[in-house]
Parts: sequence; C-alpha cells; structure tokens
Amino acid sequence: MTTLCVSAQQYYKGKFYSKLNEFSDCETTVAVTQGEGGKYTLVFESVIFGNDDFGKCTFAGIENYKWAGGGSFTFSNEGGNLGAATKYYFELSDYLGKSTIDDEKIYITFKYFQVNTTKEYRNVVFEGTRTSSGGGGTGGDDKPTITGTEQFTADVASEFQGGQSGVVKYPGVVAKVCEWSDKTHSIEIAHIDTEKGVMSDVLLKGLEKKTVDGEVTYTGVVEPEIKTLPNFYDTYVNLKAKVEARIDEGGDLYATIVFTDESEPSFKLTAWFNYQEPFVPADPFSVEGGLVGYTVTDDGDFTNNVVNTLTFTETAENVYTLSFSNVAIPNGIGLNTVSFEGVQRTGNDSEAKFASKKGVAKTTAAHPSYTEVDYTDLEFIVGFDADKKVTSCTGKFVIDNWGESVAYTFNYDPTETSVNTVVAADGTVKHIYTLTGAKVTSLQRGVNIVRTADGRTLKVLKK
Repeated sequence: MTTLCVSAQQYYKGKFYSKLNEFSDCETTVAVTQGEGGKYTLVFESVIFGNDDFGKCTFAGIENYKWAGGGSFTFSNEGGNLGAATKYYFELSDYLGKSTIDDEKIYITFKYFQVNTTKEYRNVVFEGTRTSSGGGGTGGDDKPTITGTEQFTADVASEFQGGQSGVVKYPGVVAKVCEWSDKTHSIEIAHIDTEKGVMSDVLLKGLEKKTVDGEVTYTGVVEPEIKTLPNFYDTYVNLKAKVEARIDEGGDLYATIVFTDESEPSFKLTAWFNYQEPFVPADPFSVEGGLVGYTVTDDGDFTNNVVNTLTFTETAENVYTLSFSNVAIPNGIGLNTVSFEGVQRTGNDSEAKFASKKGVAKTTAAHPSYTEVDYTDLEFIVGFDADKKVTSCTGKFVIDNWGESVAYTFNYDPTETSVNTVVAADGTVKHIYTLTGAKVTSLQRGVNIVRTADGRTLKVLKK
C-alpha cells in the first residue's frame, strides 16, 4: 500500500512572537512533513517563550493546521529548562484567517495552556519563509533536503547466510521512498528483523531511479545508515548494501537488499521488502483422451479423432502450460506436440477451469510454417477427487490454419471407458501387460494393465 505525500518535507526559517508583546521574538527553524493520510508533523529546532525554554518541539498527527484541538495531535519536547512537558494543552486557531503552509511561507497561530511555565496561557504566532534546508538537528544549509516521499507498508523478511533460523519474517513494516534536492533517491525501512537482532531505521541513500515499461526501479550499491544495529554486527565496519527495488504498475514496492562487508567475505545478509514466498509448482499431471478436430475448407468438411495425452504443468502461481502429444490438422499437416503457454487456472480443489482467450501455440511440426500457430477460445474444465486425481476433463480450442479455423474438442471420461487413464506426467510407468498377462513395451490397442513405480495398478484403454 502506498501513500503519496504531497509536500514530503520542507524547511522554513522564521520566528515565534507574542501577539501581546509578552516576550522577545524567538528565531528558529521548522521542518514540516506531510505524511500518511495527509497529516502534518512540525519539528521546531527550538521554542523559547520568554523564560520558558521548551527546547526542540515536535507536533505530530495534525490533520488541520488551521484549527486543531489539543487532543487531535501529539506534542513532545526535548531539552530546554522545563524538562519533558507533562501537563499541557495546545490548540491551533486561525481566527484571523491567515494560517497557511505552502511552498513559499508558513504562518500558524498557537494557543497553549502549560501548567509548569511562568505564564500559564499565551497566544503566539510562528511566521517564516521557505528555505532549502533546516538548521541544527532538522538539517543544515549544506545538506540536501527531501522533496518528495512515497510511503508503503508490507512484510519484511531476512535471511542470514549460514544462519540457523532460515527466513525471518515480520509483517506490516513501513518503508519510505524519497527524492532529494540533489536528485538522488533513497529507501528507508523502519526495521529489518534478523536472526541476530533488529536493525532499525535503515536508510539506503544514493539510489539511481529509472522508469521502464511502466515500472520505476531504484538500484545501487550504497553505504547504509542504520540508527540501531544489534551488537552482533559491531565487528562489521565496512557494510555495503546492494539494492534492487521497483514500484510496479499497481503501485506496490518490492525491494531486495543484500548486505555485505568488504573485509569479511563470509558475511551476507539478504533482506526483502514485500516478501513473496518462493514459488513451488504443483506436480504436473496428465490425462489421455480423444482429441477431435473439425474444419470446413474449399475442398469439403474434414474431421479426425486422435488419442492424445494432455499434460498440465504449472509454471507460475495458477499459470499453466497445456501440452498435447499428437495434434494433426484434419486432412492436413501433422503438428505433433502442441503447447499452450500462459493458461490461467481458476476454480477450486474439486473443479478447475484452465482458460486463455487467444495466443500463439508452439508445435514440433516438421513444416517450418507450422512451428507456431495462432489459437483462440481455449478452455478446459477438470474435475478432481479428494486425492487430487482427475475424474473428468473436457475442453476445446480453435487453431487458425492460414485463415481456415480448425475447432478441436477433447474428452476424458473414466465412466465411459471404465478404466483409469491417468498416468503420472514424469513417466513413472514401470510395466505394461496385456489382458492375457503378456508383458509388452508400449500400450496395445484395447485394454492394458499398467503398473507404476509408486505401486499402483491401472487399466488403460487405447483405442
């Protein structure tokens, strides 16, 4: 999931002043970040109202900087002479209608009630102009600044080479992709959980951005900046991170980060943002049935009926290649083996549909003009029992024979032949016998007894 930050991070230099001239002006810098859901975070480098020094102050989660009650956002401070503020009430109010935060200036009005200050109630204004970067802890005039941010949330995983725990996973981790004023890019991941402890605030800055075919990629080998590093990693002082990341057309971020150490060749830690479990294909399966072809030509109508083995092989999650063992055009060219790639599977464990509206099928035809053929309307319905064995299979497809359509239908029905014609796709047939008990090397016309390597005995009909 991604949240586009309209104004990711901007800096303003200005001053706090009292509407009633109750204290001297306080010059300071504020970093303004608009984050998830459009909420603002304001970080003031210093806030001093007369004798009350709050130090560095952060206002977070502000939905409306013009009108906001104290319970609608959070306030925290560090440093100063007041210590941590424990009893407070802040408001943002815009009675004069002047409050604004834009690319040029900032003007906001605060009202606050603070129990442990020298004056409990004040009206103050902060007014400033945009600058390239903040000062002090919010940045520096010699440092590049963030000009755009996208935020994502996804699962993070890591694997330590030679470790004992395998892949360590943690759900719902936030990552930010930022563009900087020096035209570089960065990815910051809130935390990476590893077998040896948790890395927090992992910043990977200096990435190259490219856009290819609708995908945005970020790549590079960088020195990672990590806020908290487990003690285990203290000995690795020359850490490098190889980053390969992309934002796909759907707006999701995927990243692979490989951490290595130049002085320790044996060290390798791989981390993934938006971790995807490795694809493990289902076992291929085959059925034997009749493939009937029908075409209408200038020379008349032609049909054929050829026994075929149809094999289903998963190549990606729910994506299959369907292969026929012996396809021929009626009264025409023998296409031999024909394979339909990229066929989508839908349905459930008891019945599945394999379908593709159109595409190009590959063949092993001897004729050079038929090594690939266009097809349309491929659809197969396959039934399974509780043991995942095929109980039925029917289907159809149409091949374009240089402008003449050839329609094919396929049928496997065990109740029709009274035999189980399913055999393993990996060739586990061990022995074949006739009904008289004679051992043969191939299927004979009629009923055959087939024994497989896994101990099954099947009756197979060859027409």
